Amino acid sequence: MTQNKAQQPSDDRLTQLKTWLQQKSSTLGIALETLAPASSDASFRRYFRVQAHNRTLIAMDAPPPQENCEPFLHVTALLRDVGLNVPTVLAQDLPNGFLLLTDLGPQTYFQAIQAGMPDTSLQTRYKEALSALATMQTAKTTGLPDYDKSRMLSELD
Repeated sequence: MTQNKAQQPSDDRLTQLKTWLQQKSSTLGIALETLAPASSDASFRRYFRVQAHNRTLIAMDAPPPQENCEPFLHVTALLRDVGLNVPTVLAQDLPNGFLLLTDLGPQTYFQAIQAGMPDTSLQTRYKEALSALATMQTAKTTGLPDYDKSRMLSELD
């Protein structure tokens, strides 16, 4: 049986995120009615895509205490320092776990393949990806923990 909106459990985090975005809407031109899920991962983080002026932005919801935005911000800075294309943080509310980021685009490489992107374009993208991976290896690792077996296993829990 499908629940109507009045019967669905409330999403307090989403309500908080919308309130925070509303506060940013006048300066960034955010159209809250366009807020929609963008992607998800295996953590507590959620990502939403929202229209703002002539572009889309990504709102990240990383609820504390399960998530900490500081490592994301640190790694983003390290990757930007070596010239990689990473999201720009337009606004942040670290105590509440909210970030507003530039959008790198809605299409993954797999989706591009599925959509029938021409081989020459795919080859160009893969070459760019390999180049980015090589460049990433030159980034400083200051402040990053070693990624060893125990660290990997802790992330799987």
